[in-house]
Amino acid sequence: MEALADLLDHPERTYPTIQIAGTNGKTTSARMIGAILSAHGLTTGVYTSPHLQSIRERFSIGGDDEGELRIDLIAPDELAGLVQYLLPFVGLVQERLGENVTYFELTTAMAFEWFANRSVAAGVYEAGLGGAWDATNIVAGDVSVLTRIAVDHIAFLGATPLENAREKVGIVKPGARCVSAGQEPEVADLVATTADRQGALLAVEGRDFRLVRDDVGVGGRVIAVDGPQGGHYEDLFVPLFGAHMALNATLAIAACEELLGRALNYDALAAGLRAVVSPGRLEVVARDPVVVIDGAHNPQAARALGPALVESFGDVPKVVVASIFADKDIDSIVAALRPFVAGAVFWQASSPRAAPPERLREAAERAGFDPARLRTAASLEEAIDVARAAAGPDGMVVVT
Repeated sequence: MEALADLLDHPERTYPTIQIAGTNGKTTSARMIGAILSAHGLTTGVYTSPHLQSIRERFSIGGDDEGELRIDLIAPDELAGLVQYLLPFVGLVQERLGENVTYFELTTAMAFEWFANRSVAAGVYEAGLGGAWDATNIVAGDVSVLTRIAVDHIAFLGATPLENAREKVGIVKPGARCVSAGQEPEVADLVATTADRQGALLAVEGRDFRLVRDDVGVGGRVIAVDGPQGGHYEDLFVPLFGAHMALNATLAIAACEELLGRALNYDALAAGLRAVVSPGRLEVVARDPVVVIDGAHNPQAARALGPALVESFGDVPKVVVASIFADKDIDSIVAALRPFVAGAVFWQASSPRAAPPERLREAAERAGFDPARLRTAASLEEAIDVARAAAGPDGMVVVT
């Protein structure tokens, strides 16, 4: 990445940057930060990963369009033009270093270049994996944001929150600002030690900023937040489901205050949060019965998903449709969902990493699921049909 950025004359240095690492909530927090800054009149680029349906989802720019907040994905012709422009530089780097530029490194370089071409006032970057050695970590990182750190990608990041955190705190830059969610004690100590060693100004959830109130609203949540720069904000609507979304919003508000060095304009903040969308996060995609899709992919996310389903959709029969990678903590994920769902249908996704559905069913039985309410299916389509029938018209299906 450094070799590629050198050849491009470091486009990522032409605007202030916020970088986000953590186990869950990174994409949503990035989208929230981008929307809030855009609503304040700052043209803001947001780079996230992975995408769900189109690579274009990774690249967005928000800004003020005649008094209206507008957030646009990169246009297909712009994306194609970026690739064509960058490929000769990629070839030079590969020739000089004797190793290939990866897909993620290329998309990261595309974000660097596109944001510079569009003269953004700020760039928001979500780390792809870990932090210290992530492709995004050559940005200046005027503000680094750490969402809650748990365990994921064990083969790369380790089997404990502290091991994961050692990689993720690598985004904290010398003399910059760092915003951290509340962490487990040993992780919190590492974050504080790292910030002190780097001479970074650290703002911690619960100490320097906080979620004051969090209520369920129609189609989302209504929150109140105290920011690290003295802002107090009441009655903010977040159009997303789940208590974890309130925490994501709190972290985003703190990051924006730290970047701007002041409290936020209330009307702009409220407009920014109202505009946030986060596909694949408790997203309702069908009705009769309700079908929700969610990207929970580790135990921490599964523990957030279960209560969010009950809180947001009530005490209706819920049937899960799930495929889980074999290298994930399958038992903990399934056990986290068991108190909140009536049954499950397991299938094997097309990825070579996906576990056989029989293994998932065995884990569900160990977790205490009623064996009579467990099914396996040969395809996703079949799994959804079986789950819809099991849920009935008054129930719901959760695809995760």
